[in-house]
Amino acid sequence: MTYSERDIEQYANLLIRLGVNLQPGQSLDIRTEPVHREFALALASAAYDAGAKFVAIEYNDMRLQSIRAGRSSEEELEHLPSYIEAIANERKDDRWAAISLVGEEDPSLPAQLDPNKLRILQTAEYRATMAWRSSMMEMKQQWNVAALPTPAWAQKVFPNLPTEEALERLWEEIRRIIRLDADDPLSAWQTHLNHLAAARSTLQSKQVCALHFFDSAPGTDGRPSTDLTIGLTDRPHWAGGNSGLGTEANDKGGDCATPIFLPNIPTEELFTTPHRLRVNGWTRTSRPSFPFRREVAEAWFRFEEGKVVEFSAGDDQETYEQFFAVDGTRFLGEVALVDVSSPIFRSGLTYYNTLFDENAACHVAFGKAYPIGLEGGADLSEEELVQAGVNNSDLHLDVMIGTATLNVTGQLSDGTELAIMREGRYTPDVLG
Repeated sequence: MTYSERDIEQYANLLIRLGVNLQPGQSLDIRTEPVHREFALALASAAYDAGAKFVAIEYNDMRLQSIRAGRSSEEELEHLPSYIEAIANERKDDRWAAISLVGEEDPSLPAQLDPNKLRILQTAEYRATMAWRSSMMEMKQQWNVAALPTPAWAQKVFPNLPTEEALERLWEEIRRIIRLDADDPLSAWQTHLNHLAAARSTLQSKQVCALHFFDSAPGTDGRPSTDLTIGLTDRPHWAGGNSGLGTEANDKGGDCATPIFLPNIPTEELFTTPHRLRVNGWTRTSRPSFPFRREVAEAWFRFEEGKVVEFSAGDDQETYEQFFAVDGTRFLGEVALVDVSSPIFRSGLTYYNTLFDENAACHVAFGKAYPIGLEGGADLSEEELVQAGVNNSDLHLDVMIGTATLNVTGQLSDGTELAIMREGRYTPDVLG
């Protein structure tokens, strides 16, 4: 498949100028599988045109990871050369921006590996790069996740089409979803971000202290698929669209060390940080989830006082057992709202890719929280965040629970309730 020069140029500029909002004199890290090399080079060109000081392309070869996992002991997998941590720390200190390109060359590889070895590999990498990752999750450095299609991914989404036709179809879907089909993509994005900002402002002003998710559609056990109450921290901050940190600093008239940027393209969500001990009830996933990048078709979780005390994942039970063996992963770190008017949901497709599927449906995330979901959270120490109820696990995993039959009700600090979503859509009380 050949991309048009216009699409490549506009997509690269979109990621550089809106995604990470790269500043003159700033360095950029691009992480990608080798299959996306040509677009990574186009990104590098756009970055240098924007005044980048240095651009690094870091190739993450899943086949090499697979070879290592299959031929190394668990003890050997815990080892990472010290230069990896040193590079990550330098990028944090020098305030590099980062773009991750997703779209796997072979999505089936993780399923062929031992879940325990995948846990060791991912945990080792996260710990070695934790300082840089934490800085990005605190929104102190710009980052963006975007996608490109691959033949194997396209066949997963469109299994009944020939490979080349499936690839073309997936690119057309991505192109529409990221608004490259607009006459002026940057302007189209600004209109969309303004819409998200209006809903975000309403949620912030209403002083929501808890969210009740209820989906009457029966699960396999005959009970409602979801009946889940998620208590928020005492100082919830709603974010989404452009990173709230830069916007908040600018609104207050102060210095904004981090330029306003867009962490995900596409993005349709508004999110906040739950209190890790204030979650009760149950929920069932509405789309596949990917612990350690392994596909789990369906899962069910029951919470008591924040903790997953019971879960079921069918044939993939062991994968979640390994995931929940990591400290903090049985507790939530994020709750996000996505209206079913999202172009991703309306496509009627399952994308088998978290970037797209999480922007099609309301979701929660196990593990590490975004400090930005707590008022002033980016300026708190790790200990202060934990005291405020924020989850500080090493890992972060999104699981989708939203459907067209999901209702979301906000419990407000004054004891009243706010109808936030009905049948998967924001109510007029939220949209104004």
